[in-house]
Amino acid sequence: MVLAALVALQPGCGGCAKEPTYPPNFSFPARADRLVLKLPDKPAPKPSTAGQRDEEVAALDALGGVTRDPAALPAQPRAELSTFLEAAFGTPADPKDVSEPLKLTVPHLQEGARLYKRHCADCHNITGDGRGAKSGQFLVPHPRDYRQGAFKFVTSGEGAKPRRADLLRTLENGLKGTGMPSFALLPLGERDLMAGYATYLAIRGEVEFAALKALATGARPDLPALLKETVSAWEKAEGAPALPAPPPDGEPESREHQEAVRRGHKLFVAKVENSCVTCHEDYGRKPVLRFDVWGTVSKPATLTDGVFKGGARPEDLYARIRYGIPSVGMPAHAPPKYSERDVWDLVRFVQSASKPKDLPPDVRAAVYP
Repeated sequence: MVLAALVALQPGCGGCAKEPTYPPNFSFPARADRLVLKLPDKPAPKPSTAGQRDEEVAALDALGGVTRDPAALPAQPRAELSTFLEAAFGTPADPKDVSEPLKLTVPHLQEGARLYKRHCADCHNITGDGRGAKSGQFLVPHPRDYRQGAFKFVTSGEGAKPRRADLLRTLENGLKGTGMPSFALLPLGERDLMAGYATYLAIRGEVEFAALKALATGARPDLPALLKETVSAWEKAEGAPALPAPPPDGEPESREHQEAVRRGHKLFVAKVENSCVTCHEDYGRKPVLRFDVWGTVSKPATLTDGVFKGGARPEDLYARIRYGIPSVGMPAHAPPKYSERDVWDLVRFVQSASKPKDLPPDVRAAVYP
């Protein structure tokens, strides 16, 4: 009986579905951390350090970047922004309808808020800023900061907004090599609600960021227009065309597959603008560190490790290569410079790079001298 009583008191548990997750008078706090308006043009000097996120963002100015403290912006427009955000999005305990096509309606958001608080807030924090008090401050790579609406592992094309399916895939599989775990043991319906609530926080944060960025440049943002534009971009991503199916290149030992790997390797090491080797030097063993849009440091993947945070399926790698990862500066490999066949050849090489036996002898000698 005592155990049952304790379980019933746990936040987000089935026995307390009607309990409020947040105090009714609790509002989302206004953004207080620095805005990254421009990144340094040169590579990052060192990886991010756990517990030093805000200090490292503040140091970007000395490296040629531009950041601003929101508290230094005009007080009246900031107050108007806070009022608008609460009217448009509500509070954690009392969210507002944001988009029916995205399933961001009050019933979904109320239950999503409970699940998010229980499973996600320790790392991603209440606002989705990735600075959760228990874990988020001390993880590298840092937990995702949703508030610019930017995500890395998406399949919707150049717009870089994730489909709900992209977020669900991350929740199901986790992100290898990071602190993001798999939530595959949760029912799909709960994962869907969590993905929806992350989308809600991302849209809210993106409107706030865009408005503050406008204020930092001396402009007065049109808040209703910003909201409409942001929601529209997310809805458009949801309807983006599906990724193409991989071509029938056969098994790794087949002649067709080996030729695709060979062509992909040639493209990978080509000394041209935005070629893969530019950042994945020595196949990623000597990566070029880059600042990402959050002002933190991103490390390009080491191909010989075979660890791909966003998934190692052919379609996962296709999406990364074909559309790039704009938030970390990885360029798209798109027509007319790269054909669809070129992209799939790169996929075949990247897939095989960590498996010497799957590489043609000449490619194996280059990758593993």
